[in-house]
Amino acid sequence: MRLRRTRHVGWYEIMSQCPICGHKGWCGINEDQNIVHCMRVPSEKYKDTDIGRQYTHYLTDRVPREKIEIEVSNAVEKRPDYHLNRVYRALTKELTLSAKHADHLRSVRMMEENAIRLREYRTMPDRDRFKVAKGVIGRLSADNDLLGVPGFFVAEGRYGPYWTMAGDTGLMIPFRSIHNEIIGWQIRVDKPQLELSMQGAIKGEILEEMEPLENGLRRARCSLRVQDKILEVILTEKDKKVCHAKSGQFVFSVKLEQGTKYWWWSSGSKTNGASIGGPLPVHLALPHPCLPYWNVGEDPSGLIDCSEVWITEGGLKADLAADLMVKPFLAIPGTGAFRLALEPLKRLGCRHVVLAYDADAVTTPEVQRSLELCAEFFAKESDMALSLAMWDVSLGKGIDELLQANYVPQVSSLLS
Repeated sequence: MRLRRTRHVGWYEIMSQCPICGHKGWCGINEDQNIVHCMRVPSEKYKDTDIGRQYTHYLTDRVPREKIEIEVSNAVEKRPDYHLNRVYRALTKELTLSAKHADHLRSVRMMEENAIRLREYRTMPDRDRFKVAKGVIGRLSADNDLLGVPGFFVAEGRYGPYWTMAGDTGLMIPFRSIHNEIIGWQIRVDKPQLELSMQGAIKGEILEEMEPLENGLRRARCSLRVQDKILEVILTEKDKKVCHAKSGQFVFSVKLEQGTKYWWWSSGSKTNGASIGGPLPVHLALPHPCLPYWNVGEDPSGLIDCSEVWITEGGLKADLAADLMVKPFLAIPGTGAFRLALEPLKRLGCRHVVLAYDADAVTTPEVQRSLELCAEFFAKESDMALSLAMWDVSLGKGIDELLQANYVPQVSSLLS
């Protein structure tokens, strides 16, 4: 079990599969491996956090303890927003947007050229990142200006330590505060990691990725443990293997699939790096014609009516939706992270919040619980009205796809 230290002594974030829900990340476990705080499977005992409700589960003696691998952390505390903005804006002058990513935004996302330029998307390069870091330092005051800035870290080279950058190669999406400070980035990675999705009496791991098939589907050599047997097999992406007993009873299933495509640009596990959390950023997306007139440090309410703000997941989706609806959108890290939105919404003078989560996500039990908790939270902590945007998933998964297809969502009141 791979774990990452948290700010809470004796508790770790589970970076491999959670023993309760089977997913990676967000869930936590104590050092004795007998209590799990799961983000997805409900229990009677729970606690509410900025990233959502954490349900407490007690592991029994029947659950075998796993060998623990704890990520070594030499991270430092994240710097204030004004400092992050200063460094990240220097970074935008050192990086470019690749032709591949520009074409994706233009052809696939149907984004206007001017919007692409004004939103300052960039590409995380696959090489010579130390040169980019050196260029950023040259635009600032001193080497230690990169200390505490998520994404940057110190590596050890032949001639001593040097600053460089973490993260997979991909499209970089800036996250802006309500005062137009760039306070973080998400990376839409070009090649997401492969993962095993498993259910039932099976354990497994990916040993190595192999050459893809001619149709582009990815393959991997995997080690699977079924009861006392260890099997080494080659699995192909999207090809789900299901095993039933002679009686017809389900035993296990396994499927190779691509993991998370969007990652926070962070360096919390590296020397002199910093985590993107504490707290995670939220992103205010305005229609792109507003951006030339939105100065750093300024309240955007002079440019656009912020009495109604729409909330969705993902910075790129929020950018697209803001342009198509000509309304301010706030992107939060997940459906359960609505608490992070409260203070920014209050400062914007918002009186009506519209939740615009993905159409397929709204039908899941986890999101339905998040909606109930969100309504309870806003009823207790604010006087804002709360509504839910709904549409048929056949018209588009996300609010951006729905709007691009020239449809609008139905808005239903949750809290008036």
